[in-house]
Amino acid sequence: MTIEEVFGIVIRRFRKDLLLSQEELSRISSLDRSYISQLERGKQQPTLLTIFELAAALNVSTTTLFHETELLLQLNKITFYRHDLEPISSEKLLKLYGEKILCDINNISHSGKLILLVEDDKLMLKLMAELITSNGYNIIIADDGYDAVIKYRDNLGAIDLVLMDIVMPRKDGVSTHKEILEVDPKAKILLMSGYSELLLGGITNINFIQKPMRPGKLLSRISELLSADSA
Repeated sequence: MTIEEVFGIVIRRFRKDLLLSQEELSRISSLDRSYISQLERGKQQPTLLTIFELAAALNVSTTTLFHETELLLQLNKITFYRHDLEPISSEKLLKLYGEKILCDINNISHSGKLILLVEDDKLMLKLMAELITSNGYNIIIADDGYDAVIKYRDNLGAIDLVLMDIVMPRKDGVSTHKEILEVDPKAKILLMSGYSELLLGGITNINFIQKPMRPGKLLSRISELLSADSA
């Protein structure tokens, strides 16, 4: 079972618990009804913004959606049967075993690494901050590149990773990237943008992720860079 299929099951379960049709969920979330249908069938990859809109419409936190998706993925690795050997559906598994295993997931220890999150889009900032902190990281928030340089200097030696947008007011991400490396040549920086990597103008030796990104991909890149830092 793919992560898209599992996420679709989770969304469908929450929708049905609220007695919402796909049309009603579409109206509340402002997402296209056909998009929601594809999402629930596991045929569509959700983006961070999509998850934020769905969570608000379903009156749950994005953290809840992430945890339940992770839970079902773990449950799917094990085969469960009823006493009469009839297979149990994923939705039934979630209701039967969800609370216990979700508790186990929440108790997993995280590194507590400190991330400087630099994003001028308030909506995206809120969503990414929740995603990052719900996965065990601590964050410092900067509104733009100018603010980021100040906060990096003020916390020199404490910040493990800078996650930064490229297009920002006052000081863009590329200029900020260069300035932070002048302050700390060993700084770990992950740039992100809705534009392609070509926007970097041929700059080499950078870490880049393109928006919109799947939550799992972003967390994977963060983990990858932090692991390289400790290697």
